[in-house]
Amino acid sequence: MIKWILLGSLFYAIYRAFRPMLSIFRFSRTVKEKKKREGIHKKVSKMDIQDAEFEDNIK
Repeated sequence: MIKWILLGSLFYAIYRAFRPMLSIFRFSRTVKEKKKREGIHKKVSKMDIQDAEFEDNIK
């Protein structure tokens, strides 16, 4: 019984220790995604996109 309590408290301590590091990794991933989106936005804004004309063939 005491073995399970010690094991559980050990896993809890490890979880509490790694929790701040997980938030740092999540923040890093968010920054990378934001930079990627900004790069795509810059590429799209540089493109010369002309309005396409479509004919409606309604019968």
